[in-house]
This record gives sequence, structure tokens and C-alpha cells, in this order.
Amino acid sequence: MEKKIVKVLSFALLLGAITTSSAFAGKEQSGVLIHKDAIGGSVLSNMPGAVYATPEEQALQSQQASFEALLPSLKNNGLNAAAAERRYDTENNPILIGYWNPNECGSNKKDTYARHTIGELQNSSGSKYLLSYGNATWYNTSGKNALPYRNGSSTTGQTTVDVKMNINFTIRDVDKDKASTIKRNDFGPNQCPGSRYVKVIADLDKTVFKDLHGNTSDGVFYSRTLVPLENWNP
Repeated sequence: MEKKIVKVLSFALLLGAITTSSAFAGKEQSGVLIHKDAIGGSVLSNMPGAVYATPEEQALQSQQASFEALLPSLKNNGLNAAAAERRYDTENNPILIGYWNPNECGSNKKDTYARHTIGELQNSSGSKYLLSYGNATWYNTSGKNALPYRNGSSTTGQTTVDVKMNINFTIRDVDKDKASTIKRNDFGPNQCPGSRYVKVIADLDKTVFKDLHGNTSDGVFYSRTLVPLENWNP
């Protein structure tokens, strides 16, 4: 009897390990690969029709990445006074861009939603940037970093590009006052209306998250992003 119990427990532990290891593995829906981040939001890869930044645009943004560092520091200044009080640039009216994600935003719904470009418009050397405050989480170990803004991919008839794919943007852990410039190469999280994900402004690679925040167990940190804009649509 004891041997049977041991076998059952061993199998249960193995099954648990398999389930845990595949938590961020992703599932495919009509060619779009869907991942789950550390707090349960959906991040989408391989979205059809997405618009990518040219090498020249990527190089320009790499040069301009220092602009974020030139903004006032996070301590004792007007720009970031609201950050100390946990200001969130929250999306209350997300944009329906596709039908890729079954049941996430309601029973029998495949809706996928993007954010408007909510936050402060900043300008540097003739280029437009979006400064936003909100949560950041993580979802992969493959060097992927996602933003929930429109990238031209749509199955709803609109192909607006707010932020291109492969553009470089800067994210800062507000509490740690530490920033990193990284590449946007995915979409997410899905901004389902009324969900807690409408406060999430970036989904990160696990290594990037840990470098900024010091651990990955928290799953989420309060952040500031500076994102180069193709389209300003508050």
C-alpha cells in the first residue's frame, strides 16, 4: 500500500513540475503564439501584418535612448511627484484589434485589445515619445519584450501603427530608480476591458525584469516607460 501511495505522489509531483515548467510555454491560435505572463496576462507573438522599424529607425532610437536619462531623476522633482503616489496611466477604453485569444475577455469571445497612447507626449530632436507610468511584468526567457500598443496587426479592419515592432524603448523600475533600453518585439498584455492588465504598460524578458527589479518572484513592478511614437493617439 505504501509503495502505491509513493508512486501516486511521485506522479503528482512530476505532473506539477511539468505544469509549472510549461506555464509560459505559449499556445498557438491561428498562427499567433500566445504566452501567459507572471501575473496571468496574455502576450502575443507572430502577429500578422505587424509593421517593423527599419534599421535606420532602430539606430536613431538607440541614439535617443539617453533622452530618458536626461529627464528629471525620480527624486524630489515635479515630473515624478505623481510617481511617488503611484500614478497609473490606465486604459479605460481599449481598442479592439483582433480575434486571436479565446475566452480571455469573456466567455466565447476571442477579443484582443490594445492601449491608446496614454501618458505625456515628449519631444526630442524632432521625434515624439510617450512617457507613461504603470506596471511591468515578465513572461519569457527568450529575449522578448512586449508593449500593448497597436503595431499595424489587425483582424478588425484598422491597421493603425502607434509603436512599431523592433523599435527601442526605455523602461525604468521607479522604486529602484534603474532603467534599461530594450527592443519591442511582441505585443501585450491583452488589454481586456475592466481587467487588471489595463494597468500593465510593458511585459518583459525575465532577465531584463530581474536586472531592473532584483528578483522575478514579485512578478510585477511599478514602472515608467519612454516609447518612440509613430502615432500620437491619447
